[in-house]
Amino acid sequence: MYRLFLIIGLLVLLFVLLRSMYRNFQQAGRSTPPPLDGDQMVQDPVCGVFVPRKTAIVREIGGISNCFCSQECAVKFQESRSS
Repeated sequence: MYRLFLIIGLLVLLFVLLRSMYRNFQQAGRSTPPPLDGDQMVQDPVCGVFVPRKTAIVREIGGISNCFCSQECAVKFQESRSS
């Protein structure tokens, strides 16, 4: 009887390990995010306004692309990062 519980426990453990390895393998293949749609709404990190990505002002600051609603917000963000 104990052997049966031990075998079932080992099978469950093997299943959990294989499932987690499979999920990690799938996520490794999706390392690049899907392309963003121009109609997707993005949030300005300075004032919090949502703007369509195609009309947003995009600035790369510190290797990260940031979207802003206006040139003024982009300048404010850049100044806050440099000081």
